[in-house]
Amino acid sequence: MILNMNQLRAFFVAAKSNSITKAADALMVTPPAITMQIKKLEKAVGVRLLVRDGNSIRLTKTGDAVLTRTEKIFTEIHEMEGFFDDISMSKSGELRIGCPETPLKRLAPLIADFNKTHPGIKIILDQGSNAEMVKSIGEHRNELAVVRCRSNYSRLKTKSIWAEEVLLIAAPLSSHWSGPDISVMQLPVIPLILRREGSAVREIVLEYLRKFKVKPLIAMESGSIVLVKEFVMQDRGLAFMEKGAVEEELKNGSLISVHILEGSPIIEFGIGYRNRRDLSPPAWAFLRLLENSNIMLRS
Repeated sequence: MILNMNQLRAFFVAAKSNSITKAADALMVTPPAITMQIKKLEKAVGVRLLVRDGNSIRLTKTGDAVLTRTEKIFTEIHEMEGFFDDISMSKSGELRIGCPETPLKRLAPLIADFNKTHPGIKIILDQGSNAEMVKSIGEHRNELAVVRCRSNYSRLKTKSIWAEEVLLIAAPLSSHWSGPDISVMQLPVIPLILRREGSAVREIVLEYLRKFKVKPLIAMESGSIVLVKEFVMQDRGLAFMEKGAVEEELKNGSLISVHILEGSPIIEFGIGYRNRRDLSPPAWAFLRLLENSNIMLRS
């Protein structure tokens, strides 16, 4: 037999929502139209797939088996629709993405992949602090932005993409600290070099220290990651940095990581946007690529 996709879709949506009425709303038809399509499908296969149970519906054993296979079909169809959307809009357009300096290292390969599959889309990359990236979404300067993932952003949605350890780093022969371990309670007497206000790492570190009721001894502040690392190498103080920002220096020995007995802070990054329904086709395509990539945060 040849399957009628309208009949199959009516059954699938009704079974997933457990309601004829909800299926009708989702497919923008009347409830009797959904019922008729399902009855035609049942007649075609010669088997009862579902029965009404009050205001809801109940699947038969065969209906359960059909639903399992049908779900695979419509998942494939949804992915194919997204694929065709990507193809159709890859001829022209632009995508504005905001990303602070360190997270860009992780995002750069994904941007390169996006350029290969969507050569007609021009990517405009904006950089700045976490606060500036959040603001850029609200001001419509960027459509997507990598920001610290938190719940109190006003009119901003975030989707977690990865989490990273924030390390306490020092010069190898630091005069401020020589042991491999340190307690948070010892930090008030050790000069710290902080990132400038608006930095997500700065927020994380200050929140972390407040949790232990520790007031930091702030020796210097800078918006430049390069300068912060340089100041630490010169032994002007210790600093908290994302692991990804100091991997090379830790490897070559120009900086060391000081183990914190109470555990290191963790920063969670997310992709921020105003509202999914307002996203352009290029932004949707980038989110789909991101969700299928291996940089996504895995629970």
